[in-house]
Amino acid sequence: MFSTKFLKLAVDRSLGKPTENQGELFEELYNEYMYDSNSSSLREQITAAVAGCKSIPGKLGRDAIDINGVEKEIKPKNYTGKRTNGSGCFNDYTRNRYVRDLGVNLPIISSLFVRGILVYVVEFKFESIANRLNDQIIRICEEQGNRYVRSCSWTYANWIDNPDLVVHYINKELLKEHYQYGEGVVVSPLYKKLITL
Repeated sequence: MFSTKFLKLAVDRSLGKPTENQGELFEELYNEYMYDSNSSSLREQITAAVAGCKSIPGKLGRDAIDINGVEKEIKPKNYTGKRTNGSGCFNDYTRNRYVRDLGVNLPIISSLFVRGILVYVVEFKFESIANRLNDQIIRICEEQGNRYVRSCSWTYANWIDNPDLVVHYINKELLKEHYQYGEGVVVSPLYKKLITL
């Protein structure tokens, strides 16, 4: 967990607000955690804060909780040069976890960061990705006899048109800027959907 002051500065920095007067140490720490390929903890905490949630400490279990006590999963993506398709995944996913997640219609908060700047934060319910995950569990676990699906995944196509989709934040100017100069950070169909939200 990060200090409240550092997290507030990190949220401001990710939203493009000026933080230059915080000095080199803040920038160094921010970049170190933001670009860490082995840990998404800072990206998760920024995403939770922007979505109005509190982070839940620890690596196992849910990532955040809202003011009503609803626990949520956070899936932050960090742009690494390859356009994203709004995907996410659960690792080592089993039928039991699927049943548990479906039972509470687990809220999932998805975000995208580009060079330390937040592009979007959206939230959707588990039901919007349930069929895709179920198909993978059937194929890989039940038909092929594996204990779990190593990476049970989904894309934007599974959640973007869900009527319960909640948009917590979109930086449309940043999306347009990258799209205009041919280095779109999201695939074209996702870009077109995000711009209309």
